[in-house]
Amino acid sequence: MRIGSEKERDIRFAAVMAVLLLLQLCVCFYFGNKKAGFHEDELYTFYSTNKTAGLFVNDRQWLSREQIWNDFVVLPEEGFRYGVVKQMQSWDVHPPFYYYLIHTACSLFPGVFSKWLGIGVNMIAFTGSFLLLAYVANMGKRGKILSFLTCLAWGFGSAVISGVMFIRMYQWLTLFILLCLALHIRAVKKNDFRVRTFLIPLAATVFFGFLTQYYYIIFHFFLGAGFCFLLLKSKKIKELIAYVASCGLGFVGAVAYYPASLSHIFRGYRGTEAVSEFSDVSNTLGRLRFFYGLFDDFMMNGTLSWWLLVICLLAVTAVYLRKKGKGKEAGVGFDGMAGLILFACAGYFFTVSKTALILGESSSRYQLPIYGLLLFLVLYSVWTLLGEFPLFSGRNEGKERNYRILAGILGAVLVLTDALAMKNGRVFFLYEEEKQVMAYVQAHKDDTVVVFYNDALSGFIWWLSDELMEFDKVYLASQGNPEPISDELILESERLLVYVADYENQEECLERLMETNSHLNSCQMIAQKNFWTLYELGN
Repeated sequence: MRIGSEKERDIRFAAVMAVLLLLQLCVCFYFGNKKAGFHEDELYTFYSTNKTAGLFVNDRQWLSREQIWNDFVVLPEEGFRYGVVKQMQSWDVHPPFYYYLIHTACSLFPGVFSKWLGIGVNMIAFTGSFLLLAYVANMGKRGKILSFLTCLAWGFGSAVISGVMFIRMYQWLTLFILLCLALHIRAVKKNDFRVRTFLIPLAATVFFGFLTQYYYIIFHFFLGAGFCFLLLKSKKIKELIAYVASCGLGFVGAVAYYPASLSHIFRGYRGTEAVSEFSDVSNTLGRLRFFYGLFDDFMMNGTLSWWLLVICLLAVTAVYLRKKGKGKEAGVGFDGMAGLILFACAGYFFTVSKTALILGESSSRYQLPIYGLLLFLVLYSVWTLLGEFPLFSGRNEGKERNYRILAGILGAVLVLTDALAMKNGRVFFLYEEEKQVMAYVQAHKDDTVVVFYNDALSGFIWWLSDELMEFDKVYLASQGNPEPISDELILESERLLVYVADYENQEECLERLMETNSHLNSCQMIAQKNFWTLYELGN
């Protein structure tokens, strides 16, 4: 009877979690539909994954739509070219695995440039991360409730939804970090350190995690250090040696497959910047506050200080109850693994806070992989400490009912917090303001287009790629070239759309253009985007 009831509980739990996951995927679809533009790094994702000939900037020359389009899509004869993808990333500062995934998706839909290819790849990682987080958070007695609450808060979190919208590798980094942690937890729970069930999957996780984003190794370093301590404490010397060998095998294999990783980390501009920032003691407090604020704003909607205050008050009360003999340790259990998670998250949070780029709200991507674990630690602390109170102790006959009430209250608070964050516009990487600009561009796609670029930052032209793809061709002109434009089509056009880089001679470029074309006597600013301003010149 007991076994049957346990199976029934497992089935109900799986059904509830499936419904929760489905609802969260629907929310991702909703925001994916709202996404109207691209971050420059997202455009680079498609370009560096699918490039055909390479985009070149030549002063006073036309650039056709096909030339731009072909470098952002997979052409029918160019599918599954993983060697080219790997080479492209070796010239930059990133490992190639995420780009393999994007290239695979684009190869399955040749000739298609769509946000949904990237969002779809990220939603696969979101689903895997949900399942792994559910496993990690399901600790001890009543662990299913804690697992549900953790996944509820995580999957509806604005920063997590933003991570799905952001067509970069950070959602997949989350997947591999949670997979790494899940393997460690399973090994401890089942006391299973065998080659087939632990060591080989661990080596594979190290290999793919490292080749997804180099920050993976930071989390694994701290998790591994804590795990080795636990093995030493338990005098599992053989398991310790095998564990270190397995991690080393995965890491060495990744470096051997992708030697450029070493130069990226130790000699690339991002690697040297990271070392410089980490060694600067003066920025430590400011950086920690910044990344603390991002988690508070985009995952807790500004309530994190209240949660921490409640935890402190509960801890003080629990200590008092124990001294009075009224308290009873009735928490979730498995405190050793919770401590290991705390140690790994603290090390990752500190190291990444010290080394990551400060880019406003978009910097939350760097801490995204541990957001679910941070939520778990907050909920675990509240849940465990409340287990010390008489209402939830073995002496209270209604404790199960009280636990259900507590779960309902926490769930309602978490849903309200996430809903308010969404309502307050905490989901980013949507660029909804560009919907109106794109509508204008599509309505004027037959007009003549001139792009004045800054010679020092000519690559910024490709930040306009999604808009430039709408025109049959665009004319490129250097802002540093004072010679009048002599192209006949431009000189005879009665209306021009002009993109001008935000540089000191912006107005001068527009004036010269209007002087050479007698049809143009008015100038209207249409939109501003990153380092660009779009003007309409007419009569």
